[in-house]
Amino acid sequence: MVKALNCPNCAATFDPTENVCEYCGSYIITSKSKQITYDSNDFKLANKKIFFHDIEMNTNEFPIRSGLGNMYYSITKSDGGRLLLTNQRLIFCAHAINLNPNLYWEVYLDEVVRTALGLNFFISQRIKIFDVKGSETTFVVYGGKTWLEEIGRCLN
Repeated sequence: MVKALNCPNCAATFDPTENVCEYCGSYIITSKSKQITYDSNDFKLANKKIFFHDIEMNTNEFPIRSGLGNMYYSITKSDGGRLLLTNQRLIFCAHAINLNPNLYWEVYLDEVVRTALGLNFFISQRIKIFDVKGSETTFVVYGGKTWLEEIGRCLN
């Protein structure tokens, strides 16, 4: 059974399997998939807003890849949630089952200096994001090499 959700744009009830609000036409991504790469043609909706859960995309911004991920701090500490790559930024939102359930992190791609592949675990990999402020942020994701390839395409 699919439960109804509310559109983050107009607050109308919508069916999450449809992805489009029938009242305002906003495109709402609510994927529960481990990893998904989007087709940019799906988002060429004239004058329609695009939301990733409750996060509104900027003008001319569209999703490229999303998936489960952990923001990694140390071997004993991380926050789980979803990582989203758009053509403009990389966004992480923690899910509700965390010590920091309201954690939100983002970096605009023009602030990314480089990326690197970290340690490889059986089915997951660490990816490291280095920004112009000298910060290093590490995520544990499925398909780390694919994430880095997609980020690399966006940076070029």
